[in-house]
Amino acid sequence: MKMDGLWYTHFTAGEVQGDGMAVLRDGEVLGGDPAHTYTGSYTCDGPQLYLDVRVSPYAGHIPADLERPTSFVLWGSVNGDSGKLSGCAGNRRDFKVVVDLHRAA
Repeated sequence: MKMDGLWYTHFTAGEVQGDGMAVLRDGEVLGGDPAHTYTGSYTCDGPQLYLDVRVSPYAGHIPADLERPTSFVLWGSVNGDSGKLSGCAGNRRDFKVVVDLHRAA
């Protein structure tokens, strides 16, 4: 499955929810939301999608939910123009994350 493109993201991380945009291109992830930037990589195996993403506070803004850069490992599946991933922070297995993806372009 071709994942390259611009994706709208809606995430739930613990009790925090938010929306952002991510560009997936040639195995690389770049994106952000008003409080964070996302950088990382992805691989696909058919409809299965695996992401290793570093989420960092944006431009010195330190939100209460993320005081320093944190890496997340996410996996799930994509069907057409939407998908759902889940995972956790690499250093905090108890910090669960769910991400809904919708192709924007």
